[in-house]
Amino acid sequence: MDLPRNLFFGMEELRQYGHETGYLEIEHVCPAWLCSLLRRYVLSMHSVHLPLFPWFFRYDIIFTSTAYYSMLLKAVLGIRSFAWVLLDFNIRGTIGDANTLRQRIFQFAVSRVDGIVTINEAEKKMLEELFPHLVGRIVCIPEATDTDFFTPTGEKEEDYVLTVGNFGRDFKMLIDAVAGTDMRAIIAGKSGFSSGSLPPNVTHGMYSPGEMRSLYSRARAVFIGINPPEKYADSVGTLSLGEALAMSKAVVVTRTKSMETYITDGTNGIFVPRRDSVALRKVLEQLFSDEKQRNMLGRNARAYAQKELSLKIFAGRLSEFLRTIQ
Repeated sequence: MDLPRNLFFGMEELRQYGHETGYLEIEHVCPAWLCSLLRRYVLSMHSVHLPLFPWFFRYDIIFTSTAYYSMLLKAVLGIRSFAWVLLDFNIRGTIGDANTLRQRIFQFAVSRVDGIVTINEAEKKMLEELFPHLVGRIVCIPEATDTDFFTPTGEKEEDYVLTVGNFGRDFKMLIDAVAGTDMRAIIAGKSGFSSGSLPPNVTHGMYSPGEMRSLYSRARAVFIGINPPEKYADSVGTLSLGEALAMSKAVVVTRTKSMETYITDGTNGIFVPRRDSVALRKVLEQLFSDEKQRNMLGRNARAYAQKELSLKIFAGRLSEFLRTIQ
């Protein structure tokens, strides 16, 4: 099956820089029936790797975005035989104000990691302030995108704006923006809205990676709308943003601390204020009618993705960072 490789965050490409890499899940060491039972009834996304803990000693570095309970176990036991590097999507938001016991335990575990890779600059600065002893061991590397898979297909544009995602998205903002207009909107993901509650010019569905590539290519514009808490740098939406940029699309993005790492307003995308459907409608109407502007934004978007987001670029930067950890 034709699939993008960015979900492995450059692990294959990392081998080109002299690293041996492996991928470990409980299915590699447990019978299928037991894995199904554990995943369904016993272990969560953050604890499912606990049965693998003895296997971690085979590696020099564990690089993960989850496995929080394993991370905590390593911290409590003071294990130093392998390093722990955390790929961060929203550490600061998860810690919050550390008011609950769970937040304080998570903060303790994070404070004991050997390195953190953030995917936006704002999160990096927040974590350096929270964990000053980790300064120099926190790096920002923009999210990896498979720019070979997500590449323009040459399909003819159609009169719709595409938005992508399953959670943390402000779909209502787009729905309100296109309501009563001639513009169509496609929501690719779990929208939370029933088909009967949507305007006639808005549709939603789940699509395969190949179908998504075609949807991107045919879209007149792509909207990435998120609305995280103002004081944190939640990275929701960066994966979809990278795909849209790589597809050479005119992207419209709600301005957040996270997105400011990726978008230069008016150059490779356009910012709109949060929850402002009127502003979004004006920007979309302008883009729908101005092919020259769409093409300019699309060219710059693709160039940016190739220079900053490709798997090879991500792996090269990660390689440099991991060598400082070892």
